Amino acid sequence: MGILVAAWFAPKLKWFGDTYGAHTIGDFFSHRYSRASHLVSSGWILLVYLLLTAAQFVGLTALLTVWTGMDFQILIWFAAISTIIYTAFAGIKSDFYTDVIHCIIMFVVLFMVLLPITITDLGDLNRLQELPPSFFNPFAYGGVSFFIAGIVFGIGGIFVTMELWQRVYASTSAKSATRALLYSLAIIILFYAVSTFFGLSMKILDPGLANKNQTLFALMQLKLPSGILGLGIAGFMAIFISTINSTIMVASATLSKDFLIDNSRATKLTEKQKLTYSRMATLICGAVGMGIAAVFPDLITLSVNALFMLLIIVPAVIGGFFWQRATAKGATYSLVAGTITLLLFLFMDAETAFVPAFLVSLVVFVVVSLSTQHAPDEDTSIVKGWL
Repeated sequence: MGILVAAWFAPKLKWFGDTYGAHTIGDFFSHRYSRASHLVSSGWILLVYLLLTAAQFVGLTALLTVWTGMDFQILIWFAAISTIIYTAFAGIKSDFYTDVIHCIIMFVVLFMVLLPITITDLGDLNRLQELPPSFFNPFAYGGVSFFIAGIVFGIGGIFVTMELWQRVYASTSAKSATRALLYSLAIIILFYAVSTFFGLSMKILDPGLANKNQTLFALMQLKLPSGILGLGIAGFMAIFISTINSTIMVASATLSKDFLIDNSRATKLTEKQKLTYSRMATLICGAVGMGIAAVFPDLITLSVNALFMLLIIVPAVIGGFFWQRATAKGATYSLVAGTITLLLFLFMDAETAFVPAFLVSLVVFVVVSLSTQHAPDEDTSIVKGWL
């Protein structure tokens, strides 16, 4: 459902990017609302993508730990430093090109080799029924509220997924962006399904596995022939590096474009100077992400909380694109109120803290927008410009 919404939203986003020369979500807040809302939203996006970068570092290090048997704390330095250097000099184009190769490699390894082997070793798919009922309970993680809110808010999260914005901005046309998103839908479903199956199977084949972050990699090491294992490890390493490349690029673009190089300075800098700032921002963001990964080495917790933290920005983004009455003060107060609420509820229930945070940001956005006037520098033409 989220991808279908993204495919519908892509033409609007492409129009905005082309019309305003946008590179980040912060650019939208700057043009539609105000400098204050721009800075608050960009700061929050920067934090979220640093957490997502940390999550990918944890995943890559888990793979290397299974493969080499070396200590996690040692490998995370190797994984992070090499990936940060690659990202700083390769840029986002290399990310697009190599993603195609990675996808083909992983399809061969997971679907054509590992899946038949795993099914054969299970002997009978009915063996999955040996697992506790909680393994098949969709409410086991976070309860019913998390399940429902995850679907509803997950769709809303599409509007603030910045790597999606960057890909749409970079596409040749709105039509190509929509087409690519629709094609990806089938691929995404297949990969989620097979990953879930491998996780359930591994609980039966190796119930004593201690580290849940290593489940898929341990299964690969246990079942794949050496040549195919090497290909699979290389493919997964490439995917992690590519994903880290994307999250660091988002964070560094936000840091450099929205903080280091403001609009008043941008026109005075040469392209070489801008590139230097971007690479410096990439190194900073990579280093911070590595630090977070070393302190909080939990892949699932980092990923889930980071993605849902973005939800407090959703009301201001959707309102800015589709509601003429949305105001700069409404957007700024919404972001601040949502942030404070999220931080308070994180100490009570980290898994569902995003629900009250989103609701508070939504209510504040609507109420303040209805009770305030547009600032002189707000560009409300964005609401109707794409029609």
